[in-house]
Amino acid sequence: MCKWLASLQSMAYVVSANMDMKVPDYKLEAAISKIFASEAAWHVTDECIQVLGGMGYMQETGVEKILRDLRIFRIFEGTNDILRLFVALTGIEVRGSLRANTSPERHFPAQSEHAGPRAAGTAQLGEGPGTCPGTRSRVPALHLFLRVRPCNEQFHLKRVADAAIDIYAMAVVISRASRSLSLGQPTAEHEKLLCQAWSHEAFERVRENLRAVKSSTWNQSFANMKLISNAVVQNQGIVAAHPLGF
Repeated sequence: MCKWLASLQSMAYVVSANMDMKVPDYKLEAAISKIFASEAAWHVTDECIQVLGGMGYMQETGVEKILRDLRIFRIFEGTNDILRLFVALTGIEVRGSLRANTSPERHFPAQSEHAGPRAAGTAQLGEGPGTCPGTRSRVPALHLFLRVRPCNEQFHLKRVADAAIDIYAMAVVISRASRSLSLGQPTAEHEKLLCQAWSHEAFERVRENLRAVKSSTWNQSFANMKLISNAVVQNQGIVAAHPLGF
């Protein structure tokens, strides 16, 4: 829960900083933040109820009301499913204008402002132990693959969006931890631990999502899901027979 909270706080502060700095375009960051915030809140509240056990359902704790009210936020002010398509398609649209080795300060001013010179100067995308193997070579192929008929590839777009959300979350968490370490804040070491814990898990999700987009196994799974959903729609209900025959 602390990892989610730290990531959410970092994201909110960075988006707010971009607004205060009069950055002309932050709609992509805002969309990512809305998705992340609504799902992080749901995850944390669900975990809280799990920790409380049966007491989590009691009005005395107040958590059951929070859980009920939070459910609307994944729908309200732009459903997360549609916003994920926006995030992925925006990345495909502007991909040609961004080069892999372009200085990150141009695109993430608030992060670069607070990350310190060391973090800002080493944020280039490259091959090495600190990056996802093959990421640079995968981006052009991914762009060409999805550009053909992106609206018919929503399984893939979701994977791309989830990877983008995790990458952005890692960027803001690293920015926050770097700033605290640079300033010698009392909680800097704890923030470093949160950053490392979150980034490790997020990195693994990014790697898995990017691999899945171009994986023949996953593509077959996506195709199977399309066939299943089409069959259910045509049948106007579940197609598979009941195990007991009725």
